Amino acid sequence: MKNGIVGFGLVGTGMAGGFHARELSFVDGAKLVAVCSRNEENVRRFADEYGVEQRATDYRDLLDNDAVEVVGVLTPTGSHREIVVAASEAGKHVLVEKPLETTLAKADEMIQVCRENRTKLGVIFQMRFGLVGAKLTKLVASGALGKIHLADAIDKSSRTAAYYASAAWRGTQKLEGGGCLMTQSIHIVDLLQWIVGPVKSVTGRVATKRHKIEVEDTAAALVSFDNGAMGIIESTTSVSPALKSRLEIHGENGSVVANAQYDKFLLWDVKDYPQEEVDPPSPLTDIDDPWAYPQTRHRVQLQDMTDAVREDRDPMLTGEDARVSLAIVSAIYESSRTGREIFLETLKPGSL
Repeated sequence: MKNGIVGFGLVGTGMAGGFHARELSFVDGAKLVAVCSRNEENVRRFADEYGVEQRATDYRDLLDNDAVEVVGVLTPTGSHREIVVAASEAGKHVLVEKPLETTLAKADEMIQVCRENRTKLGVIFQMRFGLVGAKLTKLVASGALGKIHLADAIDKSSRTAAYYASAAWRGTQKLEGGGCLMTQSIHIVDLLQWIVGPVKSVTGRVATKRHKIEVEDTAAALVSFDNGAMGIIESTTSVSPALKSRLEIHGENGSVVANAQYDKFLLWDVKDYPQEEVDPPSPLTDIDDPWAYPQTRHRVQLQDMTDAVREDRDPMLTGEDARVSLAIVSAIYESSRTGREIFLETLKPGSL
């Protein structure tokens, strides 16, 4: 650390790269010092836009840069393991965009290497740090809902053929590792399990209904929780128009429905608990523009990663934390492939 400032180097100049670069300018004690993209024109344009002097077309150059202490891995999912392992071996801390990787085995290797090297591994699941995530966590932890009976995650988004054609890695098994579940809906899968409690088992089915891609664009699963609740996960990019993404939680003492993408409550009816502000009734349809999501939630995790380095502690969302939602998605894929109910216990580290 130079003068108490933590230097960040970003690998990847796509949408996530823009989010990180913009939000880093608001983070106390952090500075964007280097950026990397395999495309020379992209990295030049990006570096010029955000005033970054050090630029590279090979991520290894960032690892040789003493000014870089945290490497932001913002590349396609299937490339995460290689970069994270190399960064950790070079003594760098790492902040990775979700999901960790395409498989649990690769994720476990990343977690193990970082622990062995005593380098920090944080993962971006920014929806945890918005209004909906905070208030639902508090509500459920308080016990005010009573025993939870049903808890659903519903994410019906829409993607065009042009979206999948916009980058060679989109829709591929090797680099995306999955479709709507892995890339779009893993955010609310993560919220569902984090708020309601550990998932015990899933029974699911995935299919490719609309798009000419290698991975699913439609998925549904029945979920059983350790606390006795049950629920569903629905995920798709095959419908049109997009509908509002929702978490729906129903307990003995009431119900809450929330849109975590835009941090809005659609229904709040909980006995003997303060009423939260609810969005006025609106159409079920939704814009489907990732650029429109609140980006300040990234700022929370970037600030935390900076503080974790300065204070020598774990980030508040570790590789182990991020592995949980990847295990749930992986279990749904396994259930669809085998036709069986898959128990999450069988996917714990060391059991694969």
